Amino acid sequence: MTKLFMATDDDRVVWVLALIDEDVWSYVVNTGKFHRNEGLRHDYFFTSDYSYTEIGVGEATRLIAENVGLVDEESSADVLANWQDDDSALSPETVFAASVADLN
Repeated sequence: MTKLFMATDDDRVVWVLALIDEDVWSYVVNTGKFHRNEGLRHDYFFTSDYSYTEIGVGEATRLIAENVGLVDEESSADVLANWQDDDSALSPETVFAASVADLN
């Protein structure tokens, strides 16, 4: 099952994410793809530092177009390097298609 969410910190949207089975994938503007994000998975299931709101494909697309999920290239260079080399990354089209298919 695939569900889409936005993660907010206070009133600021910080991530567009997909919950795929029990894995959390965050959209990273810098790569244009969704990547497994263990930190967000831990937060989603255990600590809830962020607030999570389920959204649809249209809202996810709008948030991505607004650069939600843009990672600072200087302060997060190591993480970005790992994500850029990530062979398991998923395109938004793949994630969105799975989300829509799961609604039926």
